[in-house]
Amino acid sequence: MAADEESRNEDGGMWAALPDHILVMVLSYLTPHQRLQMALTCRSWSTCLKHPLFWRRFLCHFKSPGHEKVLSAVEHHGHRIRAFVMEIDQSSPDNRKNACKALNRLAKTTGRKLTSLEIHFVGQNPYFYAGQEFVVELKLLFGCIEDNPEPFSLLTHIDLSGLDIALDDSLFDILAENHPHLEFLNIQNKSLVCKVSSRCMQRLVSRCRKLKDLRVFHLSLTDDILTDIAEQNEPCLQRLSIIYRRETKYTSDLSSEAWSRLVTRIPSLRVTLGFDHTCPLHRISEVMKPEIPVTELRLETFTRIYEEVNLATSFYKETLEKLVLQTRNSEELGQALLRLAEKCEQLNALLVYCVLSQDVIDRILDLRPLMRQRGSFILKSTLEEGPWVVGAETNEEAEEQLIEHR
Repeated sequence: MAADEESRNEDGGMWAALPDHILVMVLSYLTPHQRLQMALTCRSWSTCLKHPLFWRRFLCHFKSPGHEKVLSAVEHHGHRIRAFVMEIDQSSPDNRKNACKALNRLAKTTGRKLTSLEIHFVGQNPYFYAGQEFVVELKLLFGCIEDNPEPFSLLTHIDLSGLDIALDDSLFDILAENHPHLEFLNIQNKSLVCKVSSRCMQRLVSRCRKLKDLRVFHLSLTDDILTDIAEQNEPCLQRLSIIYRRETKYTSDLSSEAWSRLVTRIPSLRVTLGFDHTCPLHRISEVMKPEIPVTELRLETFTRIYEEVNLATSFYKETLEKLVLQTRNSEELGQALLRLAEKCEQLNALLVYCVLSQDVIDRILDLRPLMRQRGSFILKSTLEEGPWVVGAETNEEAEEQLIEHR
């Protein structure tokens, strides 16, 4: 009995009796470093570590020097990774160095099958930090390298919205040239300057004919790009997100004619329009056009606005599903929100980051009972301690995040 028990413990005990797919599912909640430690425990777990499903989605963190150990997992299991998600505290030079090493090793992996890439900065950028070392490694990852002369044209999902550095044309020219099956691209990061030109975006759209979801800044779009998408034999675009910032002051609007052609060609298109506090206020009403099928509108201006809400009700009452407001309270705003809730029958999310009267809040929720049921709103009648968490989708999420920040 003792010998049998010792043998069973050495080979993983009751864990060894679990089917592989169950064990993989349970152990997938571990970090890459914990997985490597787990592999040293017993033969069963060491064998499980080599299961392809175990490494299909790889989430790694570089927030302290000890996370450097994750690099060995990238090197040994990079050929099994399909989705690569990386979070970096970029305030530390060591973290940035290790993160770039991870991208480099992934780029040089023989037989790479990577289809999805997401990068998120979670710290503060150092002063005057340009982040060009990340651009260099991304160019290597998106292109061909000497050891692997054939391009890996498998990337379909690229999310660089959390990579707060200036991205340029050369990076996305390489991406478009080598990955024509791209379906999702998000470059709406927090960099102060958008360096991706409309010429570059037009080249990308013409090469990547399977794009379903494109999220960019207004600077990167023109009428010609909308026309190119509309004139494709079988346009795949389902969602287009555009953020307007300070550059809108110097650029031309997308015309009603170009929007009409695009929507006629893709009647199911869903559009997000976002305006931040740097966008000239008078430009918002000029950019909002009735031809645009806006499903999500973000007016994050920090100024007193209400006419734009009325305009949204007039233009988008058939399509608008979500409105985000960062503004100041006024009687006119309350009336505009009530009109919005009454007229926009598709509205199912309303996030308002200013204090409203309780009567207005109650009336809005009476008009939109499904929104009340789902909790998909932020409507406050009193000013609370601490900052409101912009981006929380419900009251509950806002409360949870506020507690974390205290």
